[in-house]
Amino acid sequence: MKNFKSIFVIFSIFATLLPLGAEDFEDKRVIESRITFQKTSHQNPWLVGEPFSRKLNLIYIGKGLFFGVTLPKQNPVFAEFESFDYSVPKLGIKSYDEETGFLLLETKEMPKLPKPVVLDSKSSNKHCPSGKSRYVFLPFSKTPIKVLLLEKKASEESDFFFKNQLLCGVTVSDYLIPTEYVETFYKTGGKSFPHPGLVFDINLTPSEREYYSKSISNPLLVTEVIPGVGPAYNLFPGDLITEVNTIPLSKIDDWDRTDKVYDLILRKPNGTLRELGETVQLKLHRNFQNQSVSYDLRAYDSNDFLIPEEAKKRKPLYLIVGGFFFTELTNAYLKEFGSEYRVKSEKKLVYLSDYYQKKVHPVREKIVILSRVFPLEGNLGYQDFQDLVLEKVNGTRITSLSQLKTLLQSEDTTYYAFELSGGKIAFFTRREILDLQQELQLTYKLGRSYNLED
Repeated sequence: MKNFKSIFVIFSIFATLLPLGAEDFEDKRVIESRITFQKTSHQNPWLVGEPFSRKLNLIYIGKGLFFGVTLPKQNPVFAEFESFDYSVPKLGIKSYDEETGFLLLETKEMPKLPKPVVLDSKSSNKHCPSGKSRYVFLPFSKTPIKVLLLEKKASEESDFFFKNQLLCGVTVSDYLIPTEYVETFYKTGGKSFPHPGLVFDINLTPSEREYYSKSISNPLLVTEVIPGVGPAYNLFPGDLITEVNTIPLSKIDDWDRTDKVYDLILRKPNGTLRELGETVQLKLHRNFQNQSVSYDLRAYDSNDFLIPEEAKKRKPLYLIVGGFFFTELTNAYLKEFGSEYRVKSEKKLVYLSDYYQKKVHPVREKIVILSRVFPLEGNLGYQDFQDLVLEKVNGTRITSLSQLKTLLQSEDTTYYAFELSGGKIAFFTRREILDLQQELQLTYKLGRSYNLED
């Protein structure tokens, strides 16, 4: 009898460690799954990278939707439950926020689903543990999120924190992301969270205070305006903001001043989160004059930068002409040289990235580069060309891959002269380009020679 009890205890412990089975799926509050991502290369964008997977905890929130928090700045493809029941279908990606890693997964084929977790931020704020809050930036994110600081560090993997049956939020490392963010993400259908659109400084030295705000009490010094996100051309570094949404900053003391300013921009007077598209009103002091500026809140997006952080929607743009691989310069392209990319990559490209990444310009220009040349019989002599800026084609300055493609398709052009940085020039006739394109496909069997925005 004693041996039977021992065997039963061992079996019970082992059973609790088993992956999710169909028989207890409906009783699970937090469900283990694995999410699969597709790797993308900015230096070899025509290749399909090897997928990789990562553990992901989910909660069911109703209407066939599951919520989880995973890696940001990735390309999720699908998720599936950790289960011995192979009849469980894969979960499709409904919405994914690249900034926070927030994820909505959907299924339409499962006959039995768990009991939905109720998202009620008002009850959570009332009954869940509270403590010191702070706006932070999650790993690889540029969007400030207001979190509660945990007394004890949690796992780096995201998990859910409950009090009894009430969801209090998502734990990530030292932070508890309140239920409010989960609820907002669900209600908006998976939209990103708004970015302030500007960067400001509150820690002014005495001399800076004397210079910038001699006659103004407690202003906010603008240090950067994010192009495509903030009020570019209406707000400038050096401006002094005196009011945010009719609230004078003179009434806000230095204690937690940064967080309070974020609250004024990103939250309504009742404390709830503002949504994308809501208007922010600023009063400011510039050149000894008072002015007003208003703008609509947007999500952080580097696509309007002269040098984006990465290609939009994780699909690197490229165009291969005559074996010349052209792409638009991004920080992600440079970082694929490795952790020492500043040393190993082309110095001019690093310089451009450092000094012109967030350049504000009236036309959405990009820097087109010749990454490298595919070895072909028809382009011998050019195969040492690598990581060069494409400056002009037939005398026309190049500002995007789409413009380059349009120029190359011009019917009245019989030759192409590519002017590159360093004084290098490549010259081809139209017939040579067509022959090289055919040779390229026969030699390398590329699926397509370009990927451009519509």
